[in-house]
Amino acid sequence: SIFCRSWVCTNEECCVSAPTCATLPASSCPPDTLLLEDKSSKYCPDRACTANDCCQPAPTCATMSSCPRYHLQRSNPSSIFCRSWVCTSKECCVPVPTCATMTCPEKTVPFLNPSSILCRSQECTAEECCAPVLTCTTVASCPKNFLHRPNPSSISCRTRLCTNEECCIPVPTCAAMTCPAKTVRRVNLNPSSILCNGLECTVEECCTPVPTCAVVSFCPKNYLLRSNPSSIYCSSLACTRDECCVETPTCATVTSCPTGKLLRRNPSSKHCHDRVCTSEECCVAAPTCAAVTSCPTNKLPRPNLSGIT
Repeated sequence: SIFCRSWVCTNEECCVSAPTCATLPASSCPPDTLLLEDKSSKYCPDRACTANDCCQPAPTCATMSSCPRYHLQRSNPSSIFCRSWVCTSKECCVPVPTCATMTCPEKTVPFLNPSSILCRSQECTAEECCAPVLTCTTVASCPKNFLHRPNPSSISCRTRLCTNEECCIPVPTCAAMTCPAKTVRRVNLNPSSILCNGLECTVEECCTPVPTCAVVSFCPKNYLLRSNPSSIYCSSLACTRDECCVETPTCATVTSCPTGKLLRRNPSSKHCHDRVCTSEECCVAAPTCAAVTSCPTNKLPRPNLSGIT
């Protein structure tokens, strides 16, 4: 009990000052609320201040009128509560995004220097950052010894400038050409040095018809031109003896001679003039007994010696 000093108690004896909100720790305020800004002048109705007495909703970024240069207000600012009674740009603003953050959709490519292009909102759009992709139809000409790729309008380039690598291919050479039957590569020229006129080399550009044995005017000694020479194609531009000529037969192929004739001596060394040997070439008259000048003892020459062969 409190005893007064006189028969009339005074306020000083019986009353104490109510606490102010300055006595309430700021941490006592619930989320998204702050201790009153004039906390020292706010008296609480009881001996201990409560959050209901001293805390009020924190301001939101909706109260911030502008952001610094190259910054934008965050999305849904009214849902962002600040940490003090004055919102800061760090809490409420974000840097303006650049096109470097943008992934361009299909059939479009980024503008040049995308990191220098500022977007108008927190998300960049394709209209701000991307351009329709170019095709190889924009390449007017290819370097020397190069040709446009087929169907240039269907070839999309990777950047705003189409390159020769994307749109041009080397002119084909005869090095890749396989000559068909009855033709050979052109002579005296390196196939890789022969540039073709289109995307594919032609037989006419790279190959020469091979000759037939009909171009052979003569064969070496003891050889004859093969039969039907115009139907025999040579393996190169120069026909060879083995391709077009056949060795003539020898008298060793003759099996018999007419009566009164004998096969020549060493018949395999005698080549005939045609494909079949004749008796005139390979047979000679047999000798007669007229050539015998004497007979042995007790022997006599036969009669009509010249008729005995």
